[in-house]
Amino acid sequence: DVVVPPAAPAEAVAEAVVAPAEDSAKPKKVAKPTKVKAAKAEPVIKVEKVEKVEKVEKVEKAKKSRLVRDSYAMPEAEYANIGVLKKRLGQLGVDVKKSELLRCGIAVLAALTDDELTTVMALVERVKTGRPAKK
Repeated sequence: DVVVPPAAPAEAVAEAVVAPAEDSAKPKKVAKPTKVKAAKAEPVIKVEKVEKVEKVEKVEKAKKSRLVRDSYAMPEAEYANIGVLKKRLGQLGVDVKKSELLRCGIAVLAALTDDELTTVMALVERVKTGRPAKK
């Protein structure tokens, strides 16, 4: 009897040996290699050629604007409004820094028309420039 796995390769089939009978004095028989049919190859699917895609030009990254540090003076009442606005925005769920709040105000002013801008600027008190005198 030859023991061969069902999908054994041809080399393994050639090496299979018949087990000897207990009483027989006959020489051992070697099983003849059997031909194993190769599995049918799947049909080749033809792939259509894809047209070359034009290279997209790399978009240059916008350079980060350089930060400028500056100092300024303002009346205490207006400075207190910064804290009031920060708390108000915090209650609305928006965490904001003082510099962001000031930049936002500048953006709003920049969006005004000339007449609106001059009207708003007339409401702002002029402050003496320079450092306050020591007492």
